[in-house]
Amino acid sequence: MRGELASGRFLDDGHSIRADRVAVLGPDAARRLGIGGVERLPAIYVGDELYLVIGILRDVVRKPELLGSVIIPEGTARRYFGLFGPGLVVVETKIGAASLIALQARAALRPDDPRTLRVQLPQEPRRVRDDVQTDLNVMFLLLGGLSLVVGALGIANITLVGVMERTAEIGLRRAVGATRRHIAAQFLVESASMGIVGGLLGSSIGVMIVVGVSAYQVWTPVLDPLAPLLAPVVGGVIGLLSGVYPASRAAALEPADALRV
Repeated sequence: MRGELASGRFLDDGHSIRADRVAVLGPDAARRLGIGGVERLPAIYVGDELYLVIGILRDVVRKPELLGSVIIPEGTARRYFGLFGPGLVVVETKIGAASLIALQARAALRPDDPRTLRVQLPQEPRRVRDDVQTDLNVMFLLLGGLSLVVGALGIANITLVGVMERTAEIGLRRAVGATRRHIAAQFLVESASMGIVGGLLGSSIGVMIVVGVSAYQVWTPVLDPLAPLLAPVVGGVIGLLSGVYPASRAAALEPADALRV
């Protein structure tokens, strides 16, 4: 129960085997009985029998109702109160293991007749967890979409600046026989290449961050194997779309006007 003692000691197996008349009080029960400590060996009556108080609890994590209870050994309850067996067993598990332990508990505690036990598994807050996960997914999608828009605008701006700075080069290429299609293809390839390189760098940095954080937190990193492969593809598509306007503007330049500029 994760009980914490304020004074005295807990019950042990010796008390249970000997059926000793000893008790541990919850803090509320001790306060109502006027017992503040066990230094003077206080005793209480349970029915007509005298029980020595050997401990007083400060707090209980698992079952708060024990804060107002008088707790006696199991063997004592069997001998003097006709207890047939424990009415409740609380099993503490690690996070994520509750479902597995719930399937195995009956066979482990009563292998002779597991059906005599009823297992109650605390319900996980799946709805809250799913709602939070949905909100997080939406937030990350929005952030990813915003990053793609910013990246697309950056590639378009860089490509457009390149077109303006290389106007003379474009005019010279048109003058020696390059068609509008050749000029457009050149800038589309350049913008797509920037998108692919950006996707590669972004996916590499993302993988390193995931692995680094997992190593620091002693976690097992879980990565989608398609993510590092899709990132350059998506980057290339974004770069290609971003370069459509600069490429069309470059292809529309006339050789005479370009060389004059």
